[in-house]
Amino acid sequence: MSLWEKTQRLQGDALDQLRNVYTQCFPIEVRHYCAQWIEEQPWEGVDTYNNQHEKMATGLLKNLLKEVENKAKHVSPTDFVTKMKLEEAMAYLREHYGRSPLNFVQITRNMLETEKHLVELAEHPGNITDASAPSTKTGPNGPLMQQFELLQRATKTTDSDLNILQHEQESFVILYQEKYQIEEALARQAGTPSEPRLRQRKEQVDQNLSQKANSILEKRMHLAKKHLDSIQNLEKVQNVVLNEHLMSWRRNQQLSGNGVPFFNNLDQIQQWCEMLGDVILQNRQQLQRVESLRTQLPIPMEPQQDLLPSLNAKITALLSSLVTSTFIVERQPPQVMKVSNKFSCSVRLLVGNKLNVHLTPPKVAGTIISEAQANALIKGDKSAITNSAGVIVNNNGLMEYNQAAKQLVVNFRNMALKTVKRSERKKHQEAVTEEKFCLLFQSKFNVANEMTFQVWTLSLPVVVIVHGSQEAQATAVIMWDNAFAELGRVPFEVPKEVLWKALAEQLNFKFKSQIGTGLCEEHLRFLAAKLLGRKEDTMEDLSNVKVSRAKFHKENLIERKFTFWEWFYDAMKLVKDHLQDLWNNGCIHGFLAKQTAQDWLLQKAPGTFLLRFSDSILGGVTIAWIRQDSESEIREVLSIQPYTSKDFQIRSCANRIRDLAVNLEFLYPDIPRDQAFSKYYTATEPQKLTGPNDYVASDLHTTIPIFGAGGGSGRSRSVTPFSIQSPHSPGESVQDPRSVMSQHSEMNAAANDMDFTDTNSPENMERWLNDESLHESLSSFEPPTDAAISQNELYNILYPGPNPGAYNLPSH
Repeated sequence: MSLWEKTQRLQGDALDQLRNVYTQCFPIEVRHYCAQWIEEQPWEGVDTYNNQHEKMATGLLKNLLKEVENKAKHVSPTDFVTKMKLEEAMAYLREHYGRSPLNFVQITRNMLETEKHLVELAEHPGNITDASAPSTKTGPNGPLMQQFELLQRATKTTDSDLNILQHEQESFVILYQEKYQIEEALARQAGTPSEPRLRQRKEQVDQNLSQKANSILEKRMHLAKKHLDSIQNLEKVQNVVLNEHLMSWRRNQQLSGNGVPFFNNLDQIQQWCEMLGDVILQNRQQLQRVESLRTQLPIPMEPQQDLLPSLNAKITALLSSLVTSTFIVERQPPQVMKVSNKFSCSVRLLVGNKLNVHLTPPKVAGTIISEAQANALIKGDKSAITNSAGVIVNNNGLMEYNQAAKQLVVNFRNMALKTVKRSERKKHQEAVTEEKFCLLFQSKFNVANEMTFQVWTLSLPVVVIVHGSQEAQATAVIMWDNAFAELGRVPFEVPKEVLWKALAEQLNFKFKSQIGTGLCEEHLRFLAAKLLGRKEDTMEDLSNVKVSRAKFHKENLIERKFTFWEWFYDAMKLVKDHLQDLWNNGCIHGFLAKQTAQDWLLQKAPGTFLLRFSDSILGGVTIAWIRQDSESEIREVLSIQPYTSKDFQIRSCANRIRDLAVNLEFLYPDIPRDQAFSKYYTATEPQKLTGPNDYVASDLHTTIPIFGAGGGSGRSRSVTPFSIQSPHSPGESVQDPRSVMSQHSEMNAAANDMDFTDTNSPENMERWLNDESLHESLSSFEPPTDAAISQNELYNILYPGPNPGAYNLPSH
């Protein structure tokens, strides 16, 4: 079932959130009629922050327009409305994304990610952690939206009350002017018959003025109380948006650095922030009007009754908090940062559109600061950041407003850290990979042409390295920080120990994000035993077991010269680089103890094998299989010397398993070898020689020495495979390269009759050298006189001993 088919089954809040996705940015008709095409495109292959990928993005947009156009042409003539909708959708896509194809890709990708998350949440609600799941209160009819509706309604009410107050004050002014005119008339007509009538009117006006003044004062006080209620409710809603939703987004963004699924609802949060900004500005403008009216008509009141000064201070503080809190790092820089390597990141102002900041786009500057500087800045000491902790190039940018997405963002596409200033480390302090930095972004802009804001935000912590060998340790530091940083912490403090189950969850997320398929309970139990230095069958309930950071990535494993993290990291890297498909299809057990593998295999038929990670070699995987001697029927489990990344660069794992077909027949528990691995084999195409001087390509094959009888039942031992490879053509002087291959085949045939148990044994080497059939094959090879290779050299190439060149052919 396609993603779109699953998406159409959503209900309730999930359906409401889906509606929000398609409100303005993407025509839902296009998603519906081009569902299959959209889901098949390589959206993830486009880096939307790299201008060099704009051509690829443009191609995707053009192809989608063609797809929509084709759908519109084939719509039934009777379905006129659908055809019109698709044509309108094409016009919309051209208008909004024709000049910004990278933004089109970003929005489409976010749309698909949102759908996947909502579907996964609906299908497996228990599998989504609280950290990644969206709040069920974010739907249009949820409590938060109801609070916004109440705020907007209250703001309209106070605006209406303010208009009434203004009208009444204007009436007061008119009446006051009438009183002034009556007083002038009385002065001119004193003692005339009109004086009594004028005095009577003056008394009425005075009485009305007194009543109106009291009414105006009462309305001012009543309006101030309404504004106070609105501001208090604004504080509550803003606290929910900034300290719950936005803070949760920041935390989830950090967890996503460890591979935790990240529901990116930043657009929704921006919508809330803009609604807050709109209501705050309206209330602030109303308070300014109240202040203007009071200036025009100052009516005395008791100081304790005058709420206007505190209201102005509170609404200004709310606006300041909103602006400074919504200046965020939307796309984080790499947390393991190598000196001189280019990197990208982006900074976004969530209220830039509503506060009209985009009309005069502000500049943003990025610098790198130390942990101590970040700590001082959080405490309010801005002098601490006078000097940066390093030099970053291409660190200045101008915020750009994206009309289609309504986002004010600055993209730093080619930043690079040139130098870094390390803190002075004492002898007992940690290695350089323990030192954390962060990027500081600063900007300055005006709001409403009257308020100037100086804003700043910090990136997630980064560890700076200068060599690839530091990457594993730096990744461990960052992983622990991302996983266990507490909200509101002092930068960048982390706990010294955590529960194993919390660490196991992070290891699973990390592995799954890198490989595709995560770790099962069996894997995690093995990892716990390895980290804690215990045997699996002796471990108690692990729910309350704690693990220290030192044990995780600083202290060496028992009887090893490497840490737990180094071992896990190299195993994960090996799978990612060479074994990913095999792992995702269940062909590798991997995290399995040697004794457990032996116990499993001893219960199976001979030729059954499995793949597990080596305990002693970093980034090594071994093949263990059960062998039974044909004569003595003795069974033993053998393990091939572990293969590493270098081995798989020469020949893939699946091809090596095919090479060992005689020994390896069934993948544990009982899957035929070819059924499990055949789709990963590399097909060998027959060579076509078009001329006498063509080179013949060589091939590489893995073999295992032949074992004699012996060994006890249930034994386990390791064996060393070696490769037999056809020699390269000896040179242009060889006239018929095909004859070299055929003679070499004869030499191989002779060699196959020997015992290759110990390739490093001088005694065996001497015996091989005295083998007549082998000498006969070698002696028949007669290169031309100008050939650049001798028989001895050829022999040493084919069968190298412990000291190449040390053995010479006997003279004939």
